[in-house]
Amino acid sequence: MTRQQIINSLIEKNNYTSYLEVGVQNPQSCFSTINCEYKEGVEPFPKIKEFHYTSNIHIKTSDDYFESNNKNFDIVFIDGLHHNDQVIKDIENSLNFLNEGGSIIVHDCLPSNEREQERDDHGGVWLGDVWKGIAHLRITRDDITIEVIDTDLGCAIITKNESTKWDTNGEVWDEYTYYKSNRNQLMNVITVDTFKKKYL
Repeated sequence: MTRQQIINSLIEKNNYTSYLEVGVQNPQSCFSTINCEYKEGVEPFPKIKEFHYTSNIHIKTSDDYFESNNKNFDIVFIDGLHHNDQVIKDIENSLNFLNEGGSIIVHDCLPSNEREQERDDHGGVWLGDVWKGIAHLRITRDDITIEVIDTDLGCAIITKNESTKWDTNGEVWDEYTYYKSNRNQLMNVITVDTFKKKYL
């Protein structure tokens, strides 16, 4: 199941009418495939020149966008800068503008090796340390539910529901060795079938 299929299935199931995409580098890869009544996107560094095809894509950073935004959304897809600190900011900002019953999807949450999760983009398959942002919120917040669907490089689904914080038992959690040993529990990983049963 792809991120696009996850997003579109949630839109259809919940009758969502408003969609925000954070990180639209190429609108044809995701943005244009989303079936929603109203769509808006944010991208500071578009990869294609013809980026003015829609007035609903803002050429600016997500921080600048959220600072001036006054709209709420039913569903937000986050695939911007793959640095954990930025991921945390993007999620927390999105939560501030999420309608009741809304959902946030975050891409690139489950690196399969240490190289994929390096902070600097080395080309090839690069997820950055997005997983650390997800883990941080799992450890520090009990007012949101985070589950990571084990598909398409790991797609987190975040909703405004109570949850139990992940207990690190005092261990250093923000290193790949800890992630590797505790991946499924730390990231609250679920299968595609479980996602379908719970959310669709």
